[in-house]
Amino acid sequence: MIRKNVSLDEAHLQKLQPLLEKNGGNLSAAIREAIDLVSPDPEIHGTSDETSENIRKKENFPETRERLLVSGECVMISQQMMKWLVKSSAGKLIDEDLVHEIINPYLITTISELEEYFNYISKQMGWKINVSCSCKESLQKEYSTMDFTGGDRDLREFLVEAVCIFLSRWMDMDAEALHRKSNSITVYLKSFVRHDLQKTAPGVRKHFGSRDILYREIERKPAFWITLAELYIKFNYQRVNLDKSLFEALLAGKLPDITKYFEIKADRSFREIPLSELLPLFKYLVVASQLVSDVEIYPEKGKEYIKIRHDYSDESVVLKLIQLFSNLFEAGLHRFTVNSVSELIIFDFSLPNTSIQGAVKVSPRLDF
Repeated sequence: MIRKNVSLDEAHLQKLQPLLEKNGGNLSAAIREAIDLVSPDPEIHGTSDETSENIRKKENFPETRERLLVSGECVMISQQMMKWLVKSSAGKLIDEDLVHEIINPYLITTISELEEYFNYISKQMGWKINVSCSCKESLQKEYSTMDFTGGDRDLREFLVEAVCIFLSRWMDMDAEALHRKSNSITVYLKSFVRHDLQKTAPGVRKHFGSRDILYREIERKPAFWITLAELYIKFNYQRVNLDKSLFEALLAGKLPDITKYFEIKADRSFREIPLSELLPLFKYLVVASQLVSDVEIYPEKGKEYIKIRHDYSDESVVLKLIQLFSNLFEAGLHRFTVNSVSELIIFDFSLPNTSIQGAVKVSPRLDF
């Protein structure tokens, strides 16, 4: 046993923290394990120079993978199983605990370290995915890019998401855009200020979490959502989804004020929502509630109009629907005319001289 004094600063101790925890706080054992991880046996791999050259040339480390399998830290599954698992969770954000299993935040503190570590572990695990960065130390820069090349497409998507979540959580970098090719993904990163650690970065949510809220809510109230899905399927989606206060107003014979739903979604007062944003929002909320069958938007500036398709046969119901939507657009001080024929309602906003109150024009049998 050779004893020598070793000086370590706080940064090095932080990087050794996972190994210290694994070895019960024994610093010597942690350092020995770190040396074993980066220095293969010379009797097997030759001299240190030969070992370095072999590591550069070698595409995987079967001995390392064997050790991971024996220890139970990793398991082998077929590629088809892996692809099914990845595809089945598409749109759901990876939990941060799992991200930290892949990338240890105590060991990785810069993008250059992340690049080096990812390429190393990719070889260990046989992922065959190479990552390269546009600049080694990009924390002081506003923009940078990372290229992920090679390997299985679905696994590459999964790992790119993990890296982006890690960068947004620990390095204040968000995914502004993704460019996918047949054998690579380029991530365009930008700096952003994270005010709330509990909130997901907007770019990460946009590019990787499109279904995250759905998965989370189903996990939170599975019985409710399973029952609701069964009902919608049995009734061929011919159901109306209404807020309780809106339903109560309709039962009382009143026309409810629905502007609050638009304000909640747009996160601003109703009159601050321009027509160009209001019409897509109108389609989103009204179609989602199943009040109508469909909404077609014609957004050309100065010539805007919408076509609302429904399947109501009762004339009084159609009139109530026209009044409900008219009240909404009047609340936003938008000028319009209304024309209703059969199962179609048309709101035309292209007439600049129309009264703010709205000029309503319907077929003779629907005298409004």
